[in-house]
Amino acid sequence: MANVKTKPAGVLPASWYSTRAIYELERRAIFAKHWLLITHELRLPAAGAYAKFTVAGYPFFIIRDKQGELNAFLNVCRHRAFPVVLQDEGVANILACKYHGWSYALNGKLAKAPRFDAVDGFDKSDYGLFQIHLRVDQRGFIWVNLDAAPEPEVKWEEFFDSVDTQGRLQAFDMKNYRYDHSWDMDGEYNWKTLIDNYNECYHCSVAHPGIAKVTNLESYDVKTTNGFIEHYAESKGDPADAAGNVAPTFVFPNASITMT
Repeated sequence: MANVKTKPAGVLPASWYSTRAIYELERRAIFAKHWLLITHELRLPAAGAYAKFTVAGYPFFIIRDKQGELNAFLNVCRHRAFPVVLQDEGVANILACKYHGWSYALNGKLAKAPRFDAVDGFDKSDYGLFQIHLRVDQRGFIWVNLDAAPEPEVKWEEFFDSVDTQGRLQAFDMKNYRYDHSWDMDGEYNWKTLIDNYNECYHCSVAHPGIAKVTNLESYDVKTTNGFIEHYAESKGDPADAAGNVAPTFVFPNASITMT
């Protein structure tokens, strides 16, 4: 790509990276409406396995029920909005709120509400956990959509059709993978700063010398398709080597998948 002439690119106003009002707008218009890539089904292998998350201030968890189905729920009890799941991940037979003792089945249905049996007109079926739209793609990755409507306004296919069927992904058999661990990294920066950084490799030769050793950075290129960006670069060694068999993909708005 060294001989390709480029035009100057515009940038977003700096205030868009630091203004609270902009962030709140993004929460409502993006994170509360679009499909979000969260984790992989290998992380939740058995009934009762769960993991909790917070994205843009929205707390939720994903759990596998006794029928083997994956479900996502807002992490708030229907009584006083206390968190139902407190640990980052684990295995549960029932979901019990530690505030007033309300408990829920793994499918989110209210199982017990102490002393509410005598409340006139109270129907447990009306007080299950708030369910979140969930989708598992062909590679086993789990996506959620926080839209409160019965059907999400934004369709998964509109942004991510073919993200899980890229030709280069055929080199990776998910049967050969297992969930190993997760880790968190905190930083004082706006979420768009991280995304801007991921989707350019101008910094790679300086900040990532290890990548420069195994990759021909002059060949670096990207392919944009609706809501995702495929990253490509030629290996300096045998393409069959592990270093050359890498498939990074950015998915809007705030996640990426790197298959290797």
